[in-house]
Amino acid sequence: MHLPWLRPVWRNLLGDMQAGRLSHAHCICWQPELGSDRLLQQTVRLLLCLQPTTKACGSCKSCLLAAAGNHPDFYSLESIDDKVIGVDAVRDLISKLQNTANQHGAKVAWVNHADRLSVTAANALLKTLEEPTVDTYFILSPRRTGLLLPTLRSRMQLHQITSPTVAEAEQWLASQLGRVLSSDEVALIQRYPQAPVSVYNWITADKFPRDCIADLTSAWFDDGPWPQPAKGDWPEWLAASELILQDLIRLRQRLPQMRLRCGLISEQAQHWLEQHNVNGDQLNQWLQSCYAMRRMLSEQSGLNGPLLIEELWSRWH
Repeated sequence: MHLPWLRPVWRNLLGDMQAGRLSHAHCICWQPELGSDRLLQQTVRLLLCLQPTTKACGSCKSCLLAAAGNHPDFYSLESIDDKVIGVDAVRDLISKLQNTANQHGAKVAWVNHADRLSVTAANALLKTLEEPTVDTYFILSPRRTGLLLPTLRSRMQLHQITSPTVAEAEQWLASQLGRVLSSDEVALIQRYPQAPVSVYNWITADKFPRDCIADLTSAWFDDGPWPQPAKGDWPEWLAASELILQDLIRLRQRLPQMRLRCGLISEQAQHWLEQHNVNGDQLNQWLQSCYAMRRMLSEQSGLNGPLLIEELWSRWH
């Protein structure tokens, strides 16, 4: 699948590698809706390849091991069920990286959901990033780069994936499907212009998620009924709440419609902001309360996620 918005990041990585100035630590946001998982996979394979050119050769022993999913010099660590990544897991990873590379090439460590690192775990990783072993590369993929410790961010090269515009997303989706988009498909990509890969997957699988954003905006700005989250879907409702608040903040900053992430109808949202006299500071406080709730629900067991989210919504209307 051709994902043109990933090309600038790939070119930067490849150019640095060919010029011999590639950083030993990289931060690529975890955005599978934009294809970041494909970018990460190709980057890992490029680093592990024994004879790379403009991409991994695909034929050396290292590439064959990577393709089979059992490369001995590739190490991964990630959050399980959105729980905190503890210091013991990081120390175990660091210990494994002390070994000599099995394939006599590079060693690559990938930390997914890196924003779930505990402070102690992040500091343990920081020490290794400050004094990396030879030919060892780290790739951290947080969902939100801003949640990483500033000291950790400063030790990595940050790679920003720029989302396509609505028009670019429509054009890309039509080219992938090989046909003209239906009106429903146009409406879908317009609502999720920053998730073109997800939209493509939904259409081809004929399986569509509940439109949490539409339900929330209807309740928020049109006096519709507020949703009733279930035990298993609170993360989706919390994510939708965060996206809407982020867009409200962008509206307060008078950013153009094309900068909105979840396709809000700006007139309705702007009218709500003016009617309720909600300023940017208050919106930021609400957004931070979402982040705090996410951390609390992931770190503490036995909490009632749906009830907590409903209580959160009650403060906003």
